[in-house]
Amino acid sequence: MEQSATAPVTPAANGKGVPATWQAFLCAFAMQAAISTAYAEDPLPGVDDVQELVQASLLATARTENLAAELHFALDTISPVAKPVTLSAIRMTPLTKPAKVVEPQTQGKRTDLKPTFLFGSRGKSVSLTPVTKRWQRALGELQSGSLDAGGSRHDFRAYSAILDQVGSKRRGLQIPKVNYMVNRLLAYREDIRLWKTGEYWASPVETLQRRAGDCEDYAILKYALLRDLGVEDEDMRIVVLRDTAARQYHAVLSVRHNGKWLILDNRFSRIRFERDLPHYQALYSVNAAGEWSHNPKAGTPVRLAARLKSATR
Repeated sequence: MEQSATAPVTPAANGKGVPATWQAFLCAFAMQAAISTAYAEDPLPGVDDVQELVQASLLATARTENLAAELHFALDTISPVAKPVTLSAIRMTPLTKPAKVVEPQTQGKRTDLKPTFLFGSRGKSVSLTPVTKRWQRALGELQSGSLDAGGSRHDFRAYSAILDQVGSKRRGLQIPKVNYMVNRLLAYREDIRLWKTGEYWASPVETLQRRAGDCEDYAILKYALLRDLGVEDEDMRIVVLRDTAARQYHAVLSVRHNGKWLILDNRFSRIRFERDLPHYQALYSVNAAGEWSHNPKAGTPVRLAARLKSATR
């Protein structure tokens, strides 16, 4: 199909582009004229040169570090096809510095701790475990040394007596003594009976008030005593575990002494070594510095001899 040989001298795109360019220039000059007029009628304090205000045009970036001005003007219709453009106000205020971004901080917990090996399983440092909330509650009183409703654990005669009796002994005797004396001090009571709830980790003060608790309450009180005797947090772990022989969940305190982990268990008056408890499967371990999640052992058989030895008090 043939097309007409007549073509516009100026392409359609260019024909629209030229008026748009002129509109931009006219708008810029109008703004400059309005700024100059406003400055002449009412000079702004702190501005010595009108050129400082002219910099606020469309052709340059305004410097407004120490400048605050408000301008009002309107532009008439430039072309019949364009809609009226009204610029009601320009507000120039000093530039503000961006707010400093504060990196969030982890409160009291680290996730870069070294792995912990307990009961033959490797514990990986984590920020959250199923026992985190209960442990942090008990730890708060343990670290502060007091509880609003019950005073300090040091106010209890039984607690101070244990510290006095074992304080002068060497570390190798302090650990078994604390285990024995706490096991004799407390009566075993399940949480549902003592606290009317399914699972509750009592603080040392709460345990001393009731003179009773379950396995983790024994472990927490022993932890507090040994901490007050100078044992470092990194050498202690409260271990939540699975007793595969009894098919029960349990908690004990593990204390590292001379490179070996000693087990302080409310079931036994004497301390145990890990090798004495092959049916203990670590699930989680905690201390004041962090928490660890343990990989369970792959079906280690429980020897009858080991079970009989562990049951001997």
